[in-house]
Amino acid sequence: MESEEKIGYHEALTLLVIILSAKIFLSFPRNMVLLGDAAGWIIVLLSGIYSLVGYFFLASLLKNYPGKNLIQISGQVCGGIIAKIIGLILFFFFLMITSMYLRQLAESFILAILPRTPISVITLSFLILLIYAVILGIETLSRVAWLLGPYLLAALIVILLFSLPQATFDFLVPILGPGPLPLFKYSLIHLSVFAEIILFGIIAPLIRDQGRINRIGLYSLLGATIINTGVTLLAISVFNYASVQKLIFPVFQLTRLITYGEFIQRVEAVFVFLWFFWAGIQLSGLLYGTVVSFAETFRIANYRPLTFSIAVLVFSISLIPGSMTEAVEWNDYATSPSFITIFYSAASFGIPLLLWLIGSLRKYPGGVKK
Repeated sequence: MESEEKIGYHEALTLLVIILSAKIFLSFPRNMVLLGDAAGWIIVLLSGIYSLVGYFFLASLLKNYPGKNLIQISGQVCGGIIAKIIGLILFFFFLMITSMYLRQLAESFILAILPRTPISVITLSFLILLIYAVILGIETLSRVAWLLGPYLLAALIVILLFSLPQATFDFLVPILGPGPLPLFKYSLIHLSVFAEIILFGIIAPLIRDQGRINRIGLYSLLGATIINTGVTLLAISVFNYASVQKLIFPVFQLTRLITYGEFIQRVEAVFVFLWFFWAGIQLSGLLYGTVVSFAETFRIANYRPLTFSIAVLVFSISLIPGSMTEAVEWNDYATSPSFITIFYSAASFGIPLLLWLIGSLRKYPGGVKK
């Protein structure tokens, strides 16, 4: 698939950090605490470290096959049929993760500000914005991420700092929660916490500065690990782990606790705007990955006409869960291991590892030899 779009270094980095960390506004902190009790934040930290190791294989592929995305690399390494299978796996990965995040976002808006609005209306309204963003292209989306990213991060930091005085670090004991072995096991199983990094394998050829391409993925994983770990740690220290396990959206509850005198109250209204833009950028990027992975798999030169039909599919899948609880469980990390967790991990880290091994055995035919 040919494209004239180009992404700058900072734009790509900001886009990936936002996509990798947007889950903090949903049930992610709760799910980690369900696994690790008071040590839920350690699971996030260890998963981030493991993800950095797993990223090595994706980075190596992009370096050895410059100017190609992951699906094109799979075609060169394994042949057309295997490339189509890998492309379909990536398509279903992006399709599922986009649909479930969209459903959770709609449910969170109902819970927070629109309790009487039908779920289909919120989902459809948000999906229209995502379609528009994908049609504009990844270059426009990445520029929006770079424009809004610093302000979104600053707003998040302010909210967390206002919550910090209510933290009690005694809630972080026992430090190792269920014990060191379960923590290592859960963190390894839940590499899917950072599964969205596979989007970098799709957009990498579009980055202008190919010389710094591997730094983008590395720095985005580091940034997302810090954000996800810090937010989970703060939620536990404010509410204690037993309370966090009962909260569907812990970060939203954090904002409700912020009160300073008679002037700074009800800051969740400001938080909703932060939530909206952060999630909008994340879901637009994931929907772009869904559409482009399908187009690449079947060698469709222009991906934009596919956006509407795939968006209908995303909308339909997002409405399959019968309730908010079921929607959270569909995209949940709390079942260990679950089919979805294994599928996400295999798609995001297993495919690059497999291609790297095959490419190493074949000494990178058509690529750049070391």
